[in-house]
Amino acid sequence: MDLLSQHEAFLRAIFDAPDDDTPRLVYADFLQEHGDEERATLIRWQCGRGAKPATVTSAPPKSWRGFPPTPAELDLRLERLLDTNTLRGDIVRSSPEFFAATTVRLFGGRVTSGEPFDVLFGLAAFALVTELELIGEEVPDLDSDFTTFSLVPVITPAGVAALAQHRSLRRITTLDLRNNDLDNDAARALVKSPYLDNLKRLRLLEGNRLRGRVWQQVIERFGEDVVG
Repeated sequence: MDLLSQHEAFLRAIFDAPDDDTPRLVYADFLQEHGDEERATLIRWQCGRGAKPATVTSAPPKSWRGFPPTPAELDLRLERLLDTNTLRGDIVRSSPEFFAATTVRLFGGRVTSGEPFDVLFGLAAFALVTELELIGEEVPDLDSDFTTFSLVPVITPAGVAALAQHRSLRRITTLDLRNNDLDNDAARALVKSPYLDNLKRLRLLEGNRLRGRVWQQVIERFGEDVVG
């Protein structure tokens, strides 16, 4: 196991047991062994095991126990998924709280295949993600005399079809696909997916082009209390 993978394994253990200080203290020992004395000392101090680091003049609150709070929703640019090793290293060094994220919103590009989902679902940092948001952007039409908006999709029907066939969808409970100008083919792909049995919320109707019986098929597959 390379060094980056070792960091990921420690962080995964920490955020899989958020109330237990033991994985944090073991990670502190690992950090010290690999030359990161300051960070190791900070984790120990925030866990009540040692003095405050002398080099830290304005330390974060001890309630962090070595790691900042996880944002309620994690925004991730699609282009970052194209350079997996850089993303992994950035998370370990600068954003370890990502390991606790349960909601991810992808933006800043357009998904046309399953590649971004292979990366997202394959990274240790996102093992707890159960809510996935791919919401297209509503952009004002500056050439119009009236206040109108155009949709800038973040995922295409082909991207939805690839997502629908991804095995890791089994852990997704919330899927938001609003404002992507999706058609009936995208909706049918979701209906036929064998991996969406745990879905509790599907936001699909707004900003998409669903016609005829297909919406009824969506309701029949997922239930009126799930879709919207």
